[in-house]
Amino acid sequence: MLLAYYWHAGGVRQFDELTGVVGPKIPASRESADWGYLWRQRGKWFAIRKDHESLIFQHGTKQWRLRNNHEFSVTRGFLRRFKIREAGQATFTVKYLFAGAFLANIDPTYDSLDEESDDFFLYVSGMWAHWKDKDISTFLKT
Repeated sequence: MLLAYYWHAGGVRQFDELTGVVGPKIPASRESADWGYLWRQRGKWFAIRKDHESLIFQHGTKQWRLRNNHEFSVTRGFLRRFKIREAGQATFTVKYLFAGAFLANIDPTYDSLDEESDDFFLYVSGMWAHWKDKDISTFLKT
């Protein structure tokens, strides 16, 4: 499947849904890619994508459906923590530096839309919050 890199300059890349392997940038438009985004954090690739059942967050071969049985959250601040919980237990955690922290402090117009565009994990947790209770057919109609 083809997925766009979350930051526009990253282009489009081949993504293997089974292994989580991400290929090099390919000469394709973002419009030609499947729905979903890739993100590279400290040398590791992450993806949010869809299949016929739901939206999925993926790291390597590990996949978590954006459904009620998982809880996605992000702490705020300069040093952030993205966490996935299942049945109250943390099953995945990644700590990272918020790339937009500098801009947030100097740009008076910096708002939640800017923050989400600068933070892939915040975007993923927002997608979970909005779509966890909805059927994938509803998402596909948007």
